[in-house]
Amino acid sequence: MDIAEEHRLRTRTTAVVLDWAAEREPPFRGEDKAGYGEAIVAAHIVADEARLTLHRWIDAARRADLSWSEIGEVLGISKQAAQQRFRALTTTDTSMAEAEVVRTGATAFNEMRILADEGRQGHELTGVGVLTLTFRTSDRQWEYCRRVGSGSGSDTARLKDAGWEHVASYLPFHYYKRAMG
Repeated sequence: MDIAEEHRLRTRTTAVVLDWAAEREPPFRGEDKAGYGEAIVAAHIVADEARLTLHRWIDAARRADLSWSEIGEVLGISKQAAQQRFRALTTTDTSMAEAEVVRTGATAFNEMRILADEGRQGHELTGVGVLTLTFRTSDRQWEYCRRVGSGSGSDTARLKDAGWEHVASYLPFHYYKRAMG
């Protein structure tokens, strides 16, 4: 990609949040403190979508037989770094796919919906990571909750007493599961 094309792409990406600011009611003009928080959320959503799009293109490139070396080269990183960063999306080991479900694109804003959907399908949460939720298939339905905090204290004790089991922590969140029925 030449520098002019890169500049046009960066300008268009920046325009997404600027368009949001101009189109909202009332328009965001940077005149009050509250508006900045909303602008940060808007930029965060754009960044999350960009990361998800990057992962999707890398998955498509792998399906088109691009090697990890080629992907690393275009990103300016090593083959190993490309594999470590993006491999979770492109795993094709069918034996693992039967037992494990990996959902990508999970953000603080959509992961509770994803957890509810997966729990109804009998997928038990086993881990969390950057934009990723990992499940294993089970014969039970699951429900999930997420808490912010240290992961200790009276709230944790109440959750345990109510049958919730701690699954994982990914600051600032702590994730809990409970079998339904």
